[in-house]
Amino acid sequence: MRKGLLITGGALIVLGIVIFLIGIYLSSGITSGVETLVTGARNETLVPPNSSITIAVPENGATIMIIYNDTLGKPLQVIASGPGQLETEGVEGQYVVVYVPETSQGTLSIVNNYSENVMVYYTYGTISVNTLMPFVLSSIVSMGLVIAGVVLLILGAVLRGK
Repeated sequence: MRKGLLITGGALIVLGIVIFLIGIYLSSGITSGVETLVTGARNETLVPPNSSITIAVPENGATIMIIYNDTLGKPLQVIASGPGQLETEGVEGQYVVVYVPETSQGTLSIVNNYSENVMVYYTYGTISVNTLMPFVLSSIVSMGLVIAGVVLLILGAVLRGK
């Protein structure tokens, strides 16, 4: 058993965990933004048939999230103005829409394609992609450190001393 390798491996694992936790702390603005979105005041809009609510993405490099429900209890059509990733998911009677524009600022439209008026209760907000960077980078670095630490721990336990 090599004590130097064991100590170094353990130190790398602890350092990897600390860096990961620092990344989570630095990216905590995302969770508070989503929490505000979920618990914030909702807009109410009566949408006639074949009409829509349009929401603009205010800045480049931002992801827009819309949470809505309506009096029909059915999902409405969501249309993005440009290329990008658009996801809609139903969660406990509400619909969550996330749109990440690929090239530039865009708009989202919630369209009433039904034959009757619908009251839409919605809230929306943006999340800057830059706030994810500390979390992503710290995750990559911490995974590398933890893997190296585990390898050193195994080598330290297997190799025999002189």
